[in-house]
Amino acid sequence: MKNIIRLLALVLLATFIHGCATMDTAVRKIQGEYHQVQGQYYLNRGDFAAGRAAFAPRVAQFPDDPELNYFMARFELGTDKPEAALPFIQKAVKLSRANADYRFWEGVTYWALMKPDRERAAYEKALAIDPDHLSANLYLAHNMLDRGNNAEALRLYDKTLSLNPEEPQAMFNRAVALERMKRDREMTLSVHRYLESYPDAPLAQQGVRMLNKAGDFTWRNHVIGLRTIPLRAVEFLPGSATLSENAEASLKSIGEILSKKTDLSVHVVAYVKGDKTLARLRALAIRNFVSREYPKVAPERLAPSWFDKPENIKTNGRTHSLTQSVNIFTKVQ
Repeated sequence: MKNIIRLLALVLLATFIHGCATMDTAVRKIQGEYHQVQGQYYLNRGDFAAGRAAFAPRVAQFPDDPELNYFMARFELGTDKPEAALPFIQKAVKLSRANADYRFWEGVTYWALMKPDRERAAYEKALAIDPDHLSANLYLAHNMLDRGNNAEALRLYDKTLSLNPEEPQAMFNRAVALERMKRDREMTLSVHRYLESYPDAPLAQQGVRMLNKAGDFTWRNHVIGLRTIPLRAVEFLPGSATLSENAEASLKSIGEILSKKTDLSVHVVAYVKGDKTLARLRALAIRNFVSREYPKVAPERLAPSWFDKPENIKTNGRTHSLTQSVNIFTKVQ
């Protein structure tokens, strides 16, 4: 009888221990989900200091939780403290070696610390875990571009774009790599694709300069007030003063600026080699279009001029002669 009682006691004890372990696992899972939601909340808001304040005591309580260490690293990076972030991300990596995201952010931390070799190694380890990790492919491409390894950078940017065809950094820097490799035809195609997708992006002006340097003036940078505006070239239907659809879109961008900046006026200069009459008609067509579409912009604020000769543009020590073109820029009062 005593043996039976002992056996029952052992069974009950095992059941109790298993129940406690199951409950502990469930609690940890809930805590993990809560940490993830809250950590992402702080990251999305960019409230890194508050995130650090909230997570610091939790990391002290659970120092071997990889996710808590990961979020602490992100918060330290967000407050521009990569030295403080490094031990946290290193611990997260050590505790969860199969996590490609942790390896990627280890690389970002080394980038912030200006240690490109360790940065590269971290991205490569992330890709060994997950070859399709978009950010690791992209940032390893940046690392290669910085090293002047343009062919490898190009390969990685292409891989990134296969994962996300609209990734702007990959799209632009792919063109940079091609330019360095003197593959101008492919570079111009890449820049055009970037400008069509992101005409207002900070790198758009540089993209236009790259095109112009290669002799492609289908896009121009226009200085309007204190801003430089990248726009498609103002073109006309062949042999006429009828604006193309793209030209109208560019002029609307200028019209919007002039409507808001009432103190601004611009020069409108048209060039048509050998045909001053057509050049004049084009300059006036531009002035009339903007004034008609934007009644707040008086015609007097668009000063037309025209020439029967090419427009000569110097870029990178070379002079390009455009037989037909339009240049619009701020008129100094």
